Amino acid sequence: MRATAARKGRHMIIEAGQVAVVTGAAQGLGRALAAGLLDRGVSVALADIAQERLHDTAEAFAARGGQVLPVVTDVSDAAAVGALASRTLEHFGRVDVVVNNAGITAHHARPLWETDSEDWRRVLAVNLLGTVHGIQAFVPHLVMAGAGHVVNIASLAGLMAVLFGSAYCASKHAVVAVSETLRAELNILGLPIGVTVVCPGYVRTPMTEDMLTLLQAGDNAQLAERLPAGLPVEQVRASLEHGVLTMMEPEVAAERILAAVKADQLYALTHGDFEDSARRRAEGILAALGADQNSPAG
Repeated sequence: MRATAARKGRHMIIEAGQVAVVTGAAQGLGRALAAGLLDRGVSVALADIAQERLHDTAEAFAARGGQVLPVVTDVSDAAAVGALASRTLEHFGRVDVVVNNAGITAHHARPLWETDSEDWRRVLAVNLLGTVHGIQAFVPHLVMAGAGHVVNIASLAGLMAVLFGSAYCASKHAVVAVSETLRAELNILGLPIGVTVVCPGYVRTPMTEDMLTLLQAGDNAQLAERLPAGLPVEQVRASLEHGVLTMMEPEVAAERILAAVKADQLYALTHGDFEDSARRRAEGILAALGADQNSPAG
């Protein structure tokens, strides 16, 4: 077993010779995280369902000297993620950092009662079960090695309500809960494996670029097609424009995430704890706890 440090004051040293696995690595935040790890001398298994884009990403990284292994992977398939783990270990001989990043959104914004059941299955299969599959496939190897770190990419949507995005919101809340549970289980068993759950705001990715295209086009009719009937389009536009103002480049978000991993932080809010909705939710829970403690017994 590799040497480990106790949880108290523990820091994850990311350094040359280590191996990381990043899902959803062909674009956006996943690609930026892979690049940040490669810059630190870490070899990276790149997993994505998009074969051509994954191949291009791997070629670009290899051309600049990175040690990479591209593996086409559907994270919603437990067997496929198991195969990813096997190929990573066969190729590199170890794994130190696991980044469960792959994620999707529903096709359309709809009220919860109108959200198609297939959208629920599709989003939960990738966002939630994809994360669970990554944990189940790789954590046993981290436990055997006696070291490592798991990074689960959730969202600010995992800390607050997201109107007309119930499936996505529920999946990201679940990723936060799974991460908290994993960290607690590892701690109580005395296993020095770190866990970080990342809750970013808007990051410039293909998903958010689509939103930007709609905003820049200034076409309310096109935007309205993506929204529930009767929802004021101008109100939505104002909200999205606020999101654009806080949008972060994926490379900046990736560096903040890797800093949180190094510090062994459970929660990483890349955009800072500025989000009013998330803060109001947390304050409401704390207020309820205080009220319960002060209520008369019986």
